[in-house]
Amino acid sequence: MSAPANHPSLIVGIDLGTTHTVVAWAERDAGPGGIRVFSIPQLVTATEVEARPLLPSLLYAPLPGEAPADPFGDAPFAIGEHARRRGGEVPGRLIASAKSWLCHPTVDRTAPILPWGAPEDAASLPRVSPLDASARLLAHVRRTWDDAFPDRPLAAQEVVLTVPASFDQVARELTVEAARSAGLSARLLEEPQAAFYDFMRLAGTEGLDALLARSGGDATVLVCDVGGGTTDLSLIRVARAAEGRPAEVSRVAVGHHLLLGGDNMDLALAHLCEPRLVGGTGEKLDPARFGQLVLACRAAKERLLDGGASAGGGASAGSRDAPAPPDEAPVTVLSHGARLVGGALTTRLRREEVEGIVLDGFFPEAPRDARPQRGRSGLVAFGLPYERDAAITRHVAWFFARHAPEARGPTALLLNGGVFRARRVAERLAQVIERWGGPRLDVLPHADPDLAVARGAVAYGLALAGRGVRIEGGAARGYYVGLEPPAGGGPRPAVCVVPRGAKEGSVHAAAGRTFALAVGRPVRFDLFASDDARADRAGDLVPLEEDRFEPLPPVAVAFDAGDAARAAAGKQAEVRVQIEGELTAIGTLDLACVEVGVPAPRRFRLAFQLREDGRGARAAEGGAPERAQARPPTAATQGGRRLEEAREAIERVFGKGRPDVAPREVKNLVRELERVLGERATWTTETARALFDTLAPSARSRRRSADHERVFWSLAGYCLRPGFGDAGDPARVAAIAPLFAERLVFPQEARSWQQFWIAWRRIAGGLDEPLQVAIRDLADPFLAPAEQRLKKPKGVKPEALDDLLELCASLERVPAGRRSELGAWILERTWTDRDARLWAAIGRIGARVPAYASVHHVVSPAAAERWLDHLMREKWQELPSAAPAAVQLARRTGDRARDVSDRIRGEVERRLAKAGAPEAWVRAVREVVAVEEAERAAFFGEGLPVGLRLVSE
Repeated sequence: MSAPANHPSLIVGIDLGTTHTVVAWAERDAGPGGIRVFSIPQLVTATEVEARPLLPSLLYAPLPGEAPADPFGDAPFAIGEHARRRGGEVPGRLIASAKSWLCHPTVDRTAPILPWGAPEDAASLPRVSPLDASARLLAHVRRTWDDAFPDRPLAAQEVVLTVPASFDQVARELTVEAARSAGLSARLLEEPQAAFYDFMRLAGTEGLDALLARSGGDATVLVCDVGGGTTDLSLIRVARAAEGRPAEVSRVAVGHHLLLGGDNMDLALAHLCEPRLVGGTGEKLDPARFGQLVLACRAAKERLLDGGASAGGGASAGSRDAPAPPDEAPVTVLSHGARLVGGALTTRLRREEVEGIVLDGFFPEAPRDARPQRGRSGLVAFGLPYERDAAITRHVAWFFARHAPEARGPTALLLNGGVFRARRVAERLAQVIERWGGPRLDVLPHADPDLAVARGAVAYGLALAGRGVRIEGGAARGYYVGLEPPAGGGPRPAVCVVPRGAKEGSVHAAAGRTFALAVGRPVRFDLFASDDARADRAGDLVPLEEDRFEPLPPVAVAFDAGDAARAAAGKQAEVRVQIEGELTAIGTLDLACVEVGVPAPRRFRLAFQLREDGRGARAAEGGAPERAQARPPTAATQGGRRLEEAREAIERVFGKGRPDVAPREVKNLVRELERVLGERATWTTETARALFDTLAPSARSRRRSADHERVFWSLAGYCLRPGFGDAGDPARVAAIAPLFAERLVFPQEARSWQQFWIAWRRIAGGLDEPLQVAIRDLADPFLAPAEQRLKKPKGVKPEALDDLLELCASLERVPAGRRSELGAWILERTWTDRDARLWAAIGRIGARVPAYASVHHVVSPAAAERWLDHLMREKWQELPSAAPAAVQLARRTGDRARDVSDRIRGEVERRLAKAGAPEAWVRAVREVVAVEEAERAAFFGEGLPVGLRLVSE
């Protein structure tokens, strides 16, 4: 072990699993038998360190005064077995399932949102983002490896990091970023492929030949990998090669992302045990203690099911000689608080109960033509949007039918994942598939589902070095960029930029397609993926059909300052480009616009927009993916001469001082723009942003008169609403943000204050947390009850305080504790003030589903329940905002950390029905349903720009 540190003499495979992290390695010139598992040193108690092959993928935040040893620099967290044990004993301080959070579109995955559901007042509790949690686990691996192999640091080796095959490109990029944060450069490999690489390593050439002999020379292998957080499905084809060559192996298809695995089984068992623990009172455990219950159910499940399988045998046979599992196991949750006094809460799970829930709930009988139920799940916890249909067998049937429509069933089945340690579970899935009527099913043996993926990652690295059979296949999905909808209606078209099956490192260009991009500002593109078996080529135009395409976070391109300057000067309005795409060697997607028709073409890389913007939130909360809709041509969409005329009107009022501009012309500017472009409601986002871009550089001109200032804020806020949606909006918001600190030049004008507050409310969705907090810092002394005695800033005497209140109620990125405080202040006003706007503000502050912010900003259910208690005493017939506010406060999300109690939700449901509220409102309280677009109208404006215009074919 004396190789130079900068020479990658080793291949290291890392399985960063939802439940465990595993590391395997081998010398670069090793054979299949040379792969070894690295036992990862970790805390097993507060003071003891032990090296184990499995590192629990958990972070525990010690209590104040608790001082565990920190030999690996993991503080302020403990990582590994000690974290697992203490997390089961202390509620609310354990971070689990970080991997599942990486693919959760409803939250900002780079924000410190974990532990999920932590109390608002837990100031001493450290919080991290899903990205940082993953990076910390990898950093622990790197530090312990470097201690064990000081002459072969991990950063200098060839690292293969596994991910679910169903991870989309955003989750893959975040995984690569987590590795980079931990000081590692890694290549990605899909986990089902890794499991099959491990099978090939163990089977060898003879095993592959035997598989082909049993399958008639051509085997279709279904790989089913059920991990802690996901179910991963892949089809692999094994075929005979030319004489003297090894078998040809290729990955044929990959399934959709299924947030469905062992965690869901633990949750189902926890829901079974919860009523027993609380003694039939109808109460529920708080999120932290429910998390304890889930961990306890996981431990019981493993004891009751794992006893029937072997760590070294095949899934089909199990281990007949293994000790029989116990008939039951205890489930204990430590008690705390005043409602449940007297020690730990304990119940017992029987083995037949566990087997019944796992087999009947997750592996029921499913014919080949079975289809999973789609939509939002009722089995939700810890903020993660699990699959609606928990029947893994139905997902397997649908996957196979889509990708092998001519076959009755696969010829072979490879199982991976800890759940298949239970012989009965493995047998059940095999039996379900055999009943499809296909060929006799060959259930392939696997050595150890906990270690197979990490070892397979090393085998893949060896195959790249020419020391084994490599699985071919390329991109599991095709990638498409959406175009503008046809003017006359019809399906929205998209152009294929990376075809399904594209090889790593091969650049694909949308040949024959030239696009015109507006310059002078960043441009946003809508990106879609499809795993459909049809053979689209780069450049093909296809209709975006709902059941074939999955929307991804948008991508954006930013042009350089030279482009912006030319655009501002009117010398160049467009750049003509072709779109290129490449599946990189590390497993991520690289898209770019490449200039055409010039001697030295420039390349503009397209980057994913990962920050919260409301799009992903709507889809993840159960709504349909946002699609641009075809609109009839209007003056606003036509642009051209009329848009130039509108810009000239703005320049005339706010440009260089002109003596011929009458005061009435300033007052009537918005009316003049409507005369030129049509009513404001018809202005598209493109038109509105173009007007803002004309107005913003002349911001100082608002100082000319009170009318200039009022009209500036009226027009700026309207044209930039809701503060996001266009790729250039972050730059626009950044440009206007400093103006808030300047406040008003003419502070004596009440109408100017009104437009000032309204403008910031309109663009609130684009304001980051520091600016939103700054707005609250200014506003709170004027909104708080007098007894709070908050000091008012000198020289500031704002007016239109009702509009200021509405602005503050719209600031969803302010920390939840301060938002709860504002709600309490407003609630106090409702005792003497019957203004319906007060309850509208409370409903917005306490909404269970935010309009634009990450869901970790939602105020606590306890606060919402206090407000609902007062709202239920009001006379709703006198308050038009009462019923809508009640729906916002009591809406069911399925997330225990956000939902109010069943009792209160039931009271709200009955009150809504009595008040004659729309049935859709009642359903939103009773069950998890999609958030309607109308409910977001206050924050979401017109359709977002597509950014592309097809100009030649």
